[in-house]
Amino acid sequence: MAVAARDSRATDEPIGGRILRGVLGGALSGLIFMLVTMWFADSVGDPSSPLMMISTIVKGGEAAMANGTADPTVGWLVHGVLSIVFGIVFALVVPLFRTNGTVALAGIVYGALLYVLNFLVIAPLAFPIFEMANQPFELTVHIVFGALLSFAFFGSGVRASEPVIALNTPLTSS
Repeated sequence: MAVAARDSRATDEPIGGRILRGVLGGALSGLIFMLVTMWFADSVGDPSSPLMMISTIVKGGEAAMANGTADPTVGWLVHGVLSIVFGIVFALVVPLFRTNGTVALAGIVYGALLYVLNFLVIAPLAFPIFEMANQPFELTVHIVFGALLSFAFFGSGVRASEPVIALNTPLTSS
């Protein structure tokens, strides 16, 4: 069997580069996520609540909100770390996607899955305070997080020859 199979790993980005992209993409996407969330919370008259809620992940349930031990700084740190971890996880699966378009679609689906996992599975079991969050907004901002995260992987690995943005590219017929 002398058939030469294309080894896609030969064109994949090294794991260290992908993890770095995941860290940077997760951090930047998470920062944008929190800024938009804080803007939204402020627009409805509750500017520190999202950060306070997030801090309860390490500070302890609803009691932390009620007794004043919830801390916005801890909320920023926890959200930052989680965003980076989620970016790294995405970096580990991104070689499966061969085009920038599939990476973008995967990022959108990933964001939606993060919402489902965080708000519909984990929160009701361990962090009921998150049930107070505006669920349609949370779904939207998680999808945006995934979409923004996907941009960190455009034009990398097996997609290196694909331009990040291909404007005015003539369509070719086969």
